[in-house]
Amino acid sequence: MTGAAGRSSERDRSAILIGAAAIAFAGFVFGALLPTEFRFVNIGPVGAALLVAAGVLSIFSGIVRRRLLRTLAGALLIGAAFTQLVGLALSIRPLGGDASAMAVVGGLGIGLLTLALSPTPPAQPHEPTKGRP
Repeated sequence: MTGAAGRSSERDRSAILIGAAAIAFAGFVFGALLPTEFRFVNIGPVGAALLVAAGVLSIFSGIVRRRLLRTLAGALLIGAAFTQLVGLALSIRPLGGDASAMAVVGGLGIGLLTLALSPTPPAQPHEPTKGRP
């Protein structure tokens, strides 16, 4: 998952970005204080804590370049989305929000699982005739 020089890959940087987005979405726990135009995610404290935990795990997975951590963060978010879906059907709100919380948590989880489970591209062979002299 790393380049030849040990640099982070596109997947690592994407995991860091998704983790930062999850932490930013956790800020919507204070959505009641926002004007109506900006209240597009309704999430409670439990959902915000879950987003922060998964976001930190995702950022850490990008820094240490570990696919397993990315899979765990994605599975945590997908599981929370399914729990919210079942909770909405039973008129309880496990994440403290509504269907928008389920959509955000599920979307971030799907993104992380896609990054974690997609095949690694083959290494490009070095051709001495191409590139810098």
